[in-house]
Amino acid sequence: MIEMLLHLNWFAVLIASVAHFALGGVWFGLLFGKQYAAALGIADRPPQQPAPLFLIGPFVCSAVTIATTAFLLQSLHIGTYGDAMVLATLVAIGYLTPMTLNIAINPLFPRPFYYALINAPMFLIGSLVACAILVWMSQP
Repeated sequence: MIEMLLHLNWFAVLIASVAHFALGGVWFGLLFGKQYAAALGIADRPPQQPAPLFLIGPFVCSAVTIATTAFLLQSLHIGTYGDAMVLATLVAIGYLTPMTLNIAINPLFPRPFYYALINAPMFLIGSLVACAILVWMSQP
């Protein structure tokens, strides 16, 4: 099983991770920035430049998720876009969305369901895009 990690297309994982990061920037910065701040209970604060941790952290976490998805694609011998989209949806709905809601259900998140509602579609789209890139870059 460890040997399979060595045979992943790590360049595809990097490209998919960059695409996912860019989607997150557009999603949380341009499209839903105000709603995201409201979900976090910080809408009344002036916008601030994010610290490096708040940029590097999400990139690394997404890269790990995408590498895991690439591993699943390879392990399950998924090479078609249709099957990859099914896996992407399963990962987003079965793992990413519940974890997002689980993290948000705590006293520090004033509106956990609103937070999850904003995040879940981004994770679904990001997962679909990442899987499409992984399959595309794995074609001979």
